[in-house]
Amino acid sequence: MLALLTWLGSALLDVLLPPRCALCGRLVADASDGRGVGGAAALCGGCARCLTPAPELRRRRDGAAAELGLAGGRRTDADLAAVVGACKYRNLRSLARPLAGLAVAAVVAARQGWGDVDALVPIPLHRRRRRERGFNQAALIAALVAEATGLPVRDDLLRRRRATAQQARLDSDASLRRGNVAGAFVARTPARDEPLRLALVDDLITTGATAAAAAVALTAAGWRTPWAVAAGVAATSGALDGEP
Repeated sequence: MLALLTWLGSALLDVLLPPRCALCGRLVADASDGRGVGGAAALCGGCARCLTPAPELRRRRDGAAAELGLAGGRRTDADLAAVVGACKYRNLRSLARPLAGLAVAAVVAARQGWGDVDALVPIPLHRRRRRERGFNQAALIAALVAEATGLPVRDDLLRRRRATAQQARLDSDASLRRGNVAGAFVARTPARDEPLRLALVDDLITTGATAAAAAVALTAAGWRTPWAVAAGVAATSGALDGEP
């Protein structure tokens, strides 16, 4: 009975308040038009195209974290960046699910290119920003990736010890982004019997500065971090090299 009432309530809301695309505002008519992509936050068919997986691999080339592979579910474009922004800044948390689908594709490509890992570590927010936003989008994505891949999530290993400016506000300037997050993370030392190979998870990778800073902290504590994944990765520029 409860399930029936829930369904009837949802159907009534659909009639009174037909869903609109979370990005362009267009009415989303039915499932074939992208409705339900991302759950409660619908996307029209046109906007949902940016969620089609096309994995890309990159590497850091500035020496900040040796041999750190960076994988995205596809190359970041304006539409994918808008989906991530809607998830983070408009509290459309259900969009984490399609973003996680891209991250899963990135995990598959990273495993094939650089080997397996033992666990996923979401890039942490500073406690102040976590309190303001109410959630950590990287943690939401990591939890969904864990469901799909069977890899456990370890959110107890890495901490952001100081607040930093939002990387997105620094455009794609590699040196500014690197300086912004340098020394921002601290990791705990692994116990003797803990598996050591970790993969970092974030929403987008632009220059890789955040992932590199997190990898440096984990490596200093004794962990191994061969690669990081995200829903999207920037085109080869800044501190990134294309995968040979």
